Amino acid sequence: SSHMIQGGWPFKFSPTKPTSTVGAMETLIFVDVDGVLNVGVDDNGNAPVAFNQANLRLAIELEGQNNPLAERILEVACMEVEGEHATYEKFVAEPCDLSQLLVGRLAQLIGQAGSSCSVVLSSSWRKPKHAKRVQTLETFIGKHLGRPFQFDDRTELREESGGAMDRLQVLGDYTQDFCRKRRGSALKLRVLVLEDFCITPLDGGLKCQGVSIGSPEAAERYLLSRAKGSSAVSVRMIHTYDKWITDQGLPVAIGTGLTMKHFSRALQFLDGMSSNSDGHPSSDDGHKLLERHQGSTTGLGCFKVSFMGWALKYVRSH
Repeated sequence: SSHMIQGGWPFKFSPTKPTSTVGAMETLIFVDVDGVLNVGVDDNGNAPVAFNQANLRLAIELEGQNNPLAERILEVACMEVEGEHATYEKFVAEPCDLSQLLVGRLAQLIGQAGSSCSVVLSSSWRKPKHAKRVQTLETFIGKHLGRPFQFDDRTELREESGGAMDRLQVLGDYTQDFCRKRRGSALKLRVLVLEDFCITPLDGGLKCQGVSIGSPEAAERYLLSRAKGSSAVSVRMIHTYDKWITDQGLPVAIGTGLTMKHFSRALQFLDGMSSNSDGHPSSDDGHKLLERHQGSTTGLGCFKVSFMGWALKYVRSH
């Protein structure tokens, strides 16, 4: 029989098999927002652009006018997503620059982790100026969970001007402190990181505190090294990043959001779900649970950052 999740709050689905260690296991989930709960489009050195209704409409208006940003946005809208039977348009953000479909997937991961779970906001949304947006996000997560939700904590507020590796170091600092506070206890900890690292590839050349980070696995090893002296720690890095070159030779890089491929890997880490040969969960329950949310098409974001190029205003991710 499947185990009861401690706490007794409504739970939408049961794990595929009981996990005997659930009582002794603590889970730490680091949540980035842009590029995880929405899709972010890299704009070649400028601040990333939100893949939302308003920006998609602007891009459609500019089609064929030799605007690289518009071309990138349209390319993303037409790109097939692995494991989704759909294009990225499925994840187009609604008001507040969140995809309800992707927020729902995060809520399922939080539910699957059980009651001994700390959900930590590591996104730039943790800055005080985004407090209202975070409250909206918490309300959305709570609706999906069927219980009130608030982030348990936030990572330390730093400028992170060095980009991806500054973010990784902040995650490492938090992990080290978390383990230090629990030293001496029989800590079994699993750390799940949902992160696009500011639409940055984790390939050659990046270093965090002198450690070469050439892959998501190298980032996992770095975080494990920060959990010094804690033996029973496992880490999974879900790096929501992809890049490709269009038929016209235009490079496109995006924070993909929590696609089915990434969601499945996260879920497997949390519940040991069996896989079939291609690495996807063998049951199709994921697809049944993740109903497509028909968002409004008003395109009214909670924030606007003007980009006065081509007489248009694109909403930038923060």
